[in-house]
Amino acid sequence: MRKVISVSLNDDVQLNKAANAWRPGRKKSVECGEVQKDEAEDLKTQEMLRLFRSILNKLTPQTFDRLIQRVTELAIDTEERLRGVISLVFEKAVREPHFSEIYAKMCHRLVDLKVPTSKDPAVNVEFRLLLLRCCKEEFKKNKDEEIIEEKQKQLDARRRSLGNIKFVGELFKLRMLKDSIIHHCFAKLLKDEAEESLECLSKLLSTVGKDADEKDKTRMDHYFTEIEEIVRARKTSSRIRFMLQDLLDLRRNKWVPRRADLGPKTIDQIHKEWHKVIQKQCVRLVEESMPRCMKTVIKKQGYSTKY
Repeated sequence: MRKVISVSLNDDVQLNKAANAWRPGRKKSVECGEVQKDEAEDLKTQEMLRLFRSILNKLTPQTFDRLIQRVTELAIDTEERLRGVISLVFEKAVREPHFSEIYAKMCHRLVDLKVPTSKDPAVNVEFRLLLLRCCKEEFKKNKDEEIIEEKQKQLDARRRSLGNIKFVGELFKLRMLKDSIIHHCFAKLLKDEAEESLECLSKLLSTVGKDADEKDKTRMDHYFTEIEEIVRARKTSSRIRFMLQDLLDLRRNKWVPRRADLGPKTIDQIHKEWHKVIQKQCVRLVEESMPRCMKTVIKKQGYSTKY
């Protein structure tokens, strides 16, 4: 038979107290507040990088001055944000070498930017050093280890190498790289003698050769003597040999190219070229749909559907 215990609402009831009973403490609330603060900072970082990416996507010679002002207004005030900005602009530069000049120009405007490190706020990390580290690490990558099977990856790696070397050249022209760094690149690429390295050498010398020649003609004479020997030895592919021969001709011509490098295209130029492509496609579709007899008549009358 169960024993029933009745308790009156007016009786004092003493509850058993555990020795290690939970008590609300300030530490837990502080930790919670820190987590919320970190999450808020992460959201700010993501939003800032989203805005910066949007600016990069719109960057052209015509929009540069307006957009660089927007970049300087962004809160790039932590190491994480600074590294994120550098990563985005570096990826753009190596993937779009035709626009490397404009990306280098942007970096030149941000060269004095520095922020406290995440580990020690008393120590600063500099935009310039982080950017040069990116270039150096990309330069040192061993493509034979990185790319083994897929041909597309080989093409991507080659494109990145050429993009990086063009970007390095543009940074040098803006005095953001020391002469010793660029000469180290020359020597390393010549010593390697792999076709990929010789192609990068050709791209780099085409970009900075005029400036480097004016500063140290003796060393440049040495490089070009080696290049002449490589061309004479005929141990490379015809493509690389012709590329190096063009480089020799460029120097003999006082670094004046046979065809002027027009640099990044304007938005208007891109639109006009695209318009021409569309018109040509439309004309071709019209021609393909014409009866043969009509084509003959048009030809006899001396008309042409070619654009």
